[in-house]
Amino acid sequence: LSMLLLGSTPFSTYAAYAPVTGNPEDTYDAQTWAKLQDNVLEYDEIPDRVHVYNSSIEEIWKTLRDNKEKIDRNIQELDSQRGNMKRLKENAKDQKNMAGYGNYMMQEVILGKVVSGLRDTNLYTQKTVSSIQKGEKQITKAAQSLMISYDSLLKQRDTLGKLQELYAKQYEIAVNKHALGMATDQEVLTAQTNQLSAASSVASLDGGILQLKPNLCTLTGYPADASPELAPIPETDLSLMDQMNLEEDTKKAIGNNTTLISQRTSAKGSTTAGVEARLGMIEEGEQKLTIEMKRLYNDVFAQKEAFEGAKAGYQAAQKTHDKYTRMYQMGLLGESDYIGTEISYYQSKSAYESADTALRLAIETYNWAVQGFATVE
Repeated sequence: LSMLLLGSTPFSTYAAYAPVTGNPEDTYDAQTWAKLQDNVLEYDEIPDRVHVYNSSIEEIWKTLRDNKEKIDRNIQELDSQRGNMKRLKENAKDQKNMAGYGNYMMQEVILGKVVSGLRDTNLYTQKTVSSIQKGEKQITKAAQSLMISYDSLLKQRDTLGKLQELYAKQYEIAVNKHALGMATDQEVLTAQTNQLSAASSVASLDGGILQLKPNLCTLTGYPADASPELAPIPETDLSLMDQMNLEEDTKKAIGNNTTLISQRTSAKGSTTAGVEARLGMIEEGEQKLTIEMKRLYNDVFAQKEAFEGAKAGYQAAQKTHDKYTRMYQMGLLGESDYIGTEISYYQSKSAYESADTALRLAIETYNWAVQGFATVE
């Protein structure tokens, strides 16, 4: 019995939704479960994918379920033995065997207490589930960051791929103009440098994309060599900022932060100096986190301002690009000038996408800090 109970306790990671006590599909509605089963990973699905499919988290829930089943089997076996003791006790009583009667009665009582204790055993305690939840959130946070980075790299790769083609055309035009004496050596060199720089950036992005995807797959429960479709992350929802309240969020962050919880639950000290030192440490930790929350809050709004500026610039570039495209199609704009306008357009697009990524990361970092995942230094 002691081996069974000891075997159920060593958990080092944690979860974000209802415990998986049976079939995971019983936890979700049919539509949500069907989406988790398809071969498309969407950003909003990450917490559920981690909860159900991450191998480490899945193993922890499985261990809990297995230990619960072991306890249930032991209850049945001990209940059966208790029934046997009761029958033997009654037989001993009928046979006037008082020594046997006392022995069987004692064993019946002991077995009854053991069964009662096992029935009261709750492996899904708040402490255990909260512990698993914390681990799930840590993995979810990492997976979200990876998917944001992966999505950003894909968008950059697409934009830089277009720029690489345009710089190649620009270089070709510069070489032809140089042969006709219409371009300087410096103009040719600049065009060649732009082309090579874009090609190098594309190769670097390709390498980053190849590295990120297996890690993201593993965290979300796919095999590392799987090839699920990764749905594009939509533009950041600015309404998420409406839910931010620095004062209230800071209180929550202080209450949830693991470092501060450890400080608050540390030994209180046996001397006046020890007590004062501990209280000072707690106060200092809370002040540091308050400053960090303010910094994260300000960063969100700074990134929002940058995002809105980049978005306005991109929208203006789209209109200009459409205008020059029509002029080029009508023969009113030369190829060299048109390529220049296209390069400007894709540069604006890249700046907008980068600003969107930075804003999303800032919001996510702030929200995770509220949930207790912020460094207190």
